[in-house]
Amino acid sequence: MRQYTFVVLFLILADAALARAAALKNQLANHPSPYLAMHAQDPVHWQAWSRETLQNARELNRPLLVSIGYFSCHWCHVMQRESYRNPLLAKLLNDYFVPVKVDRELAPALDAHLIEFVQLTRGHAGWPLNVFLTPDGYPLLGMVYVPPERFRQVLEQLRDGWKKDPAQLQQMARDAMEQWRQIRLSDTAAKPDTLSVLHGMQVQTDQLKDELAGGFGRQNKFPMVSQLRALLWIREQRDDTSQDGFIRLTLDSMANQGMHDELGGGFFRYVTDPNWQVPHYEKMLYDNAQLAQLYLQAGVQFQSSYYRDIGLNTLDFLLRDMQRGGSYFISSFSAVDEQGREGFYYLWDDAELERVLSEEQLQAVRAAWFGRQSAQSEHGKLPIWQGTADDVAKSLGWSTTRLHQVLASAAKVLRNARSGRSLLADDKGLAAWNGLALSALAAGYAVTGDSRYGGPADKLAGYISDTLWDADHLVRARDGKRAIADATLEDYALVAQGLWDWSQQNPRRKTQYQALAGQMVRLAWQRYYRNKRWIQSDTPLIPMLDGTVALDDSPLPSATATLTRLSRVHPALRKDAGLQKKVSTHLDQVRAYLGDSIFWYAGYVELLETD
Repeated sequence: MRQYTFVVLFLILADAALARAAALKNQLANHPSPYLAMHAQDPVHWQAWSRETLQNARELNRPLLVSIGYFSCHWCHVMQRESYRNPLLAKLLNDYFVPVKVDRELAPALDAHLIEFVQLTRGHAGWPLNVFLTPDGYPLLGMVYVPPERFRQVLEQLRDGWKKDPAQLQQMARDAMEQWRQIRLSDTAAKPDTLSVLHGMQVQTDQLKDELAGGFGRQNKFPMVSQLRALLWIREQRDDTSQDGFIRLTLDSMANQGMHDELGGGFFRYVTDPNWQVPHYEKMLYDNAQLAQLYLQAGVQFQSSYYRDIGLNTLDFLLRDMQRGGSYFISSFSAVDEQGREGFYYLWDDAELERVLSEEQLQAVRAAWFGRQSAQSEHGKLPIWQGTADDVAKSLGWSTTRLHQVLASAAKVLRNARSGRSLLADDKGLAAWNGLALSALAAGYAVTGDSRYGGPADKLAGYISDTLWDADHLVRARDGKRAIADATLEDYALVAQGLWDWSQQNPRRKTQYQALAGQMVRLAWQRYYRNKRWIQSDTPLIPMLDGTVALDDSPLPSATATLTRLSRVHPALRKDAGLQKKVSTHLDQVRAYLGDSIFWYAGYVELLETD
């Protein structure tokens, strides 16, 4: 009788598990994230990242596939087309895993955690990021883009391994997590301070810079705004002009070559070659907000109207193309169009140029923008300056004034022509990135006093305080009245910085925005600073590491450096003895933690040098 009861109970539980598995359907239809919504038609039964999803994985005793990407990511689109819409691969995922799709822009803490895991285990990381987790949230295996056949092999190997001995795989994942934690702890041990902060910054800059083409590295080139702004700070505060040539070369290369959209304004995410010719065609709000500030700062320091104009033109691009509802700014424009063609929106072939331009305009653009330095792709060429305006004008036998006039008329025609092409946008209004946009608008207003920057800044500050700030906490993004993501450390830091920057330019609202900025800084220290370490989210759904001494400058400015700087300059926070004790303790710890590796933590240069 007892045996019969056990069999019946087993069958009931098995039937319940099968019912739960059968109930797993694609959850992403009409999701407010464009990235997640675009996966709604995949045959994969994508689940949203939630407590309920994790509970389902535990009850089904299946590993999770957490697939992270973002709307503007080219290789995310490729892997969707090749693997996630493949019926065979979809069946494997649906039958043996709990597949989860995550928009990295809505879950930056989870993304950073799993990026670190893949970087540690694979030596490189990026997006699409695909990480298999045990049902209790421990990483098993991670990878970026792989071709569909390799992806099938991985799925089958994990399926077979989990069938054979799930307990062993779970224990291996737990042990790996503990080893990872120990590595993190060893990384936070005090390091010898062999160089001063400034000397360390200069030494590492010299080691990493490309003296021939500008920028850092020898292959892919990223803007590295925090590092360049640190060099400008050193130049201004220490009257150190030793890096002037390199800084100018880098600024000129970014503005005149493939990273800058000559027709529409704004900058692409990065270039894929050392000479700045071939961009990755996505446009991100955070890049353009920071680059606008960088060029405005350079314009002041070098007394250059050219750099100033680049900065203002970048702000104009943000206001014209990325602002929505007269208030907030969207996240990005995709690298691909509706047909999946990378860069198509920005590229031109000879036949189209000949069709839309006059003979004079055609002569000008071929000499100025479409010569041998313009990289050819299957969809055409990107407009790139072939030399200085003076040199191009001389080659045509024209005056420089005439050249600029003809190019301006041609640019207008080309912008109008490409307006009929598709340009996919991610229209989320993210708190941290809009904080950067507010700082950029404040910088534009500080330089010009022009209401075309001051008016939008005031509206954006109002949007943040009225829509993203909810009485006593910040939300990362909203869909109408509904919060679609919790705020993280970076949101509190960069929104507070934006409000502070705008308060310095707006006497009428100075008290209001300073007070709100100060409140956000206090909350950030309370929520995210624990046991002398920073965490990025205080609501993790899976086991996380214990935090870090300081966050580096990634594509975003270091959130921890930003909060520390604000704590030092905000008048109310300066009077808070308890907070200032935390700040001093933190900076002492950072100095020991970094040693002479200041370059990747460039946001701390000013803080450590003046502390």
